[in-house]
Amino acid sequence: MFTALLKLFQEPKYIDSKGGERQNPHNGLTEIDFEEQNAGYQAAYSRLAASESAPSDPVAYVADPKEYLAQELLRLSKSDPRVKSLLGGADPKVTSPFLQSMGASGLVI
Repeated sequence: MFTALLKLFQEPKYIDSKGGERQNPHNGLTEIDFEEQNAGYQAAYSRLAASESAPSDPVAYVADPKEYLAQELLRLSKSDPRVKSLLGGADPKVTSPFLQSMGASGLVI
């Protein structure tokens, strides 16, 4: 499961076109729905934008998911010594770059 999570961070949806991480996590929420825009008066104006409520984000306190994962993994490794062996069983092609970036940040498991 850890490998799958790290693969999610490598997806193009997580990384913007400039090669960095997205600055605004709500970019997809504010994009125009072109299909709805061209559908005509009925579809485009039947729903009032002011009546819609913004969905609440249960993890709004996490600014950088990769950094949060690294910090929580470090915290978990201090409380449970089995974490190192579990990480050794994961796919090294995916986990090694993440663990190296953790080491470069000063977070060593």
